[in-house]
Amino acid sequence: MRRNKPSNLNSSPDLKTQVTAVVESFEDEAITEAEALTQIRELTGKQIDGDWLRTYWGSESLEVFVERLCAQEIPNYSLITDSVAIDLITEFLQTKSQGRRDSIDEALTRRFGKPIGTLRHLVFKQEPADPNAILNELKRDTRIYL
Repeated sequence: MRRNKPSNLNSSPDLKTQVTAVVESFEDEAITEAEALTQIRELTGKQIDGDWLRTYWGSESLEVFVERLCAQEIPNYSLITDSVAIDLITEFLQTKSQGRRDSIDEALTRRFGKPIGTLRHLVFKQEPADPNAILNELKRDTRIYL
């Protein structure tokens, strides 16, 4: 056993409970890796690799892993305005939810054509983090033209 199981999960069939059950079934060897990955994709719409499923516990809890898998993407990232971006950056700075932070990071980095992780890098590079300065940096063209 790699981790301590949480005591009696809520029996309601919500998404997090269902995904948790899939991961635990995989860890208990009740289902194969392929079955677990298929069920996770069907439940969450996210395609993950087996390596993450097998090793998540080395860096995060089951609860955080499931939260990341169940986090909803931000729709229409291409329509994000500067004021919405400021609100999302502010939310990123204030929320403790890793899943929500992932969604915000992905939406803003896609919106501004940056590599994944750029928002996290900018947040931790600036002390204290200023949403306006972060937005300006996201908007700055950093591509190398040949």
